Amino acid sequence: MQSMIFVVVLLLSFGMYGCNGSSHKPKVKLDLVSKNNCELVFISSGISLTENFCGSTEKPILIKSPTQQLSLDWIDQETSRFLFQEGCASPGACFYEISINDSNVDGRFTYQVNLTEGEHKFEVDSAGNVKVLSKSSRDLPS
Repeated sequence: MQSMIFVVVLLLSFGMYGCNGSSHKPKVKLDLVSKNNCELVFISSGISLTENFCGSTEKPILIKSPTQQLSLDWIDQETSRFLFQEGCASPGACFYEISINDSNVDGRFTYQVNLTEGEHKFEVDSAGNVKVLSKSSRDLPS
């Protein structure tokens, strides 16, 4: 009986560690909060993501958190420029969801511009290299 209780406790402990010991952090939603002549700025919970369209920086996207800063290349330059030119279809229609683990980023960019909506899922390594995992878009009925 004692060995059975020990096995149950061991299994429960392993299961709880597997769920809580993960380095995966929840995603934070970054809403589009401002646009000027050169930038789109997405902010939430002390994290910001800025897309720079004026070419004044080495890499066009900058992610800042309270503890780190990461510069990266375009996730999808064509889509970002389309959003910059046309604007979001409505407030809250364009946003990033990201999680930062050490110096890696796991994210999703969702947008609705005019009658087009889409999504890009991506990862960024510590050197700022972007890997697009999937992307989709579709035209909405008018």
